[in-house]
Amino acid sequence: MPYKISWKTRGVIWAFHGTITGQDGISATQAIYGDPRFDGLQYGIIDLSRAKKFNLSAEEVEIAAALDEAATLINPRLVLAIVTDEEEALTFAELYKSAMSETTWKVEIFPSVEHAKDWISRSCEKQKYIHTPLY
Repeated sequence: MPYKISWKTRGVIWAFHGTITGQDGISATQAIYGDPRFDGLQYGIIDLSRAKKFNLSAEEVEIAAALDEAATLINPRLVLAIVTDEEEALTFAELYKSAMSETTWKVEIFPSVEHAKDWISRSCEKQKYIHTPLY
């Protein structure tokens, strides 16, 4: 399993490493959506900074986005940061962001976890739903 899921106070971090397949992304997503904590999430971070290779297709990215689009019906307020500075990962991240552009989730791409956390803090504060510490 080339990912680790870390639950935080009001969010979740998917940290991927090594070689990632489309099925890995879908499995990680389904594990989060199947958890009762998903309903109360305010943010998510998809950390691809340690991923080395991507064995996935555009169709698999679109499937993941379709699953996420369905999840917006359960939790419409999520802000989602994708962390990567690798060219191949950026291509998939942009495809995903585009697929999610018509949903209620805010999706942005950042070169570091620190930049992502800063944006998440500002976004959650702006939407006035920080009730407990984010991290």
